[in-house]
Amino acid sequence: MPRYLNENDIEQMLDIPDDGSEDGFESDEAEEFNVNTIQRLLEAPDDSSDLLQNSPTHLNTTPNSCSESGTSTIALCSQLDNSQPVKPLIVQSSSPLEQELTDESECEDESWGKVFWTSRPDPDEFDKVTIKPRYLLNRRARPVAHFKKFFSDEAFDLIVTQTNLYAEQQNIKNWQPVDTQEISAFLGILIIMGYHILPHIDLYWSSDPGFRVNEIAEVMPVKRFKKILEALHLNDNNQQPSREDVNFDKLYKIRPLISLLSQSFENNAFNSSSQSIDESMILFKGRSSLKQYMPLKPIKRGYKVWCCCDSSTGYLYNYEIYTGKTGQGTEEGLGANVVKKLSSKLAQENFKSHVTFDNFFCDFSLMQYLYEKNIYATGTVRRNRAILPNIIKNNTKRNGRNKSLKLKKGEFKWRTKQDVAFIVWQDTKEVLLLTTAFHPKVEVTTVQRTQKNGTREAVSCPMVVKEYTKRMGGVDRFDQVKGTYAVGRRSKRWWLRIFYFLVDASLTNSFILYSLTSRVEKLTNLEFRVAVARGLIGGYSSRKRRSSLPTYICKKSRIACPEVYQKTINAVPEELRFVNVGDHMPAELETYRRCKLCSTKVKDKRSKIKCSKCNVPLCITPCFAQFHRK
Repeated sequence: MPRYLNENDIEQMLDIPDDGSEDGFESDEAEEFNVNTIQRLLEAPDDSSDLLQNSPTHLNTTPNSCSESGTSTIALCSQLDNSQPVKPLIVQSSSPLEQELTDESECEDESWGKVFWTSRPDPDEFDKVTIKPRYLLNRRARPVAHFKKFFSDEAFDLIVTQTNLYAEQQNIKNWQPVDTQEISAFLGILIIMGYHILPHIDLYWSSDPGFRVNEIAEVMPVKRFKKILEALHLNDNNQQPSREDVNFDKLYKIRPLISLLSQSFENNAFNSSSQSIDESMILFKGRSSLKQYMPLKPIKRGYKVWCCCDSSTGYLYNYEIYTGKTGQGTEEGLGANVVKKLSSKLAQENFKSHVTFDNFFCDFSLMQYLYEKNIYATGTVRRNRAILPNIIKNNTKRNGRNKSLKLKKGEFKWRTKQDVAFIVWQDTKEVLLLTTAFHPKVEVTTVQRTQKNGTREAVSCPMVVKEYTKRMGGVDRFDQVKGTYAVGRRSKRWWLRIFYFLVDASLTNSFILYSLTSRVEKLTNLEFRVAVARGLIGGYSSRKRRSSLPTYICKKSRIACPEVYQKTINAVPEELRFVNVGDHMPAELETYRRCKLCSTKVKDKRSKIKCSKCNVPLCITPCFAQFHRK
């Protein structure tokens, strides 16, 4: 309810200062003075009610500081004394600035305004530092060499030690201890199962040629594979802390491998200047307290993993598996803490870096914190976040719905506070962003949108929207490469799914770095995984006798027949033939067989010697040495 005004109140309301802007930038002070003064006077305690109740007429004020006409009208109907009435006064806006602000039909608060930043990096600055490997390998190095830079010998030794320990603790019947070579072959079989999918494990060893996969069946029997899978472990269960212990870890069963791979992911590649942070999902439908439900994700049920990836390639720099709420809450919130932790390495770099994330993580305090750490950031933001301009706060949640700003498609509004800019842009829906890297008024570009009639229309948008779209897809690219031929089998053991995710992440990262550094014929993701699987298996076989020599599908040279695959009888893949040549030893055959290298239809040359690794007959001289030389 408006209160009655006395003479001093009226004089104070009419004392509107001139526009005091001196720096050429826009200011909100003029409008704020008028509106805030009226509001303060109307909300103050009614000290003069008794005095004015005796007057024949009383004063009434109607503030309209944000009218569409651009004028601030104050209608004063009163009598300063009982004889002369006061005429209604119309106070015009004193500057073009007030005209612009009132046209927007909104009242700004003191903290947000329209200020151009003095300096910001050019957008191309964030693309200058690209991802590069830290390790040195021959440019013709095999894919398995890149993979072992991530899934190192230390990781294989961990699996061997803990698997044998668990089998001993559980007293598994007919258990034969595993070694590094057998675990390497076991991992190669898992990779093959990722791109050669069958509904049941037993089918890979089936005698039916429609299901049997010789590259798996010839390595080890199905019973041995299942035994290793049953005993597979990564940590000592007897040392696990109880739930009441301060050091209790929900990921204890797989924590050693998580730590090893986290370190290798960070150490094997230099940080790029543009990275994105988002969540990834690990599919799991069994019972687990760690399982999350994400209805808008392609994988709706499973484990949530916070990922920090390179924006252009999807290389996974850092990750953290979400284990649920902790007892120690923080003022910043979960999203802000995740961003601070995953981007901490960027703060130590001596170049300008940029991080992109979505509205789960983004708020004003986080953006300002990252800017002070020399990290520029851009992210979408939710309407209900704290410390946002009044143009959004005044349009949130009335009668259960968000009020629209009634912007036309392609229009946008912006405000700045300290080092953070806020932008609301109208596309099909309103898009809200915060950024410390791109000023919304620096450049306005266009995007193409398809209309209902099928035609294409150019819609104007701020540059910050395009830059956000360009840089936000790093984690999605990682998920795309990882999920195409994903390793993994259904299991009731909750941590096995995480183990498969870590193997896939190692394959994805090694494939990305291989593609950047290799100077030989580039392999596709599928070809890369085939080469890694064969390299891990090598010439290993736990069978006493092989039924027959393998038949591989080998790619012909590009010169002879581009992109054509042909079955070559008894061919040996290069991943087996030229790797660890010192381990290829002569072995005796029971009968004479045709030499793989020199025997032809015209000249039949036979030998009783074979290579123990390649498992092909060769003349001891000179064919044996020449066969293993490029």
